[in-house]
Amino acid sequence: MHPDLLEHPEELQRAYAAATPAARLRVIRQRLAGAHGEPGSTRLVTVVSAVEALARSLVVHAPGRPASTAEMRHRQFRATGPVELVQEVLRLHGARGPAQRFGEEDWDLFCLAARYRDLIVHECTSISPDRHPWLIAATEAVLRGLIEIAGLESKPKPVR
Repeated sequence: MHPDLLEHPEELQRAYAAATPAARLRVIRQRLAGAHGEPGSTRLVTVVSAVEALARSLVVHAPGRPASTAEMRHRQFRATGPVELVQEVLRLHGARGPAQRFGEEDWDLFCLAARYRDLIVHECTSISPDRHPWLIAATEAVLRGLIEIAGLESKPKPVR
């Protein structure tokens, strides 16, 4: 077996652990831009995974946590799912609960989207196309909310 194949996953893991939430968001946005043409179930997996990746980065790089411990914290939260990670981000940022922050319907649909994502990935299945739009829209709303909570939205500032 090629040694670089064995080493590459660990290199990626370290790189993503060290990357700031802003850097992770740039990669996430690139991935999401390429996902628009994906079939519904595949797109759902991508969007839920995007929320999970950003939320994990926000937990790992929460205010007051030294960058030198990022890799250790990333390993600590590596197996934590998207719902729990989003809840932890809200807690760390002193935000309202998820149903209040994102809206009850979007939060419930996001939790369901995370369950569907796991079924799609781990059971090698797909879900009927009529479910995708609701689940994807709610998940995108949660992603936008995380971006807002973390102050990652780069809005142009007026020139004075």
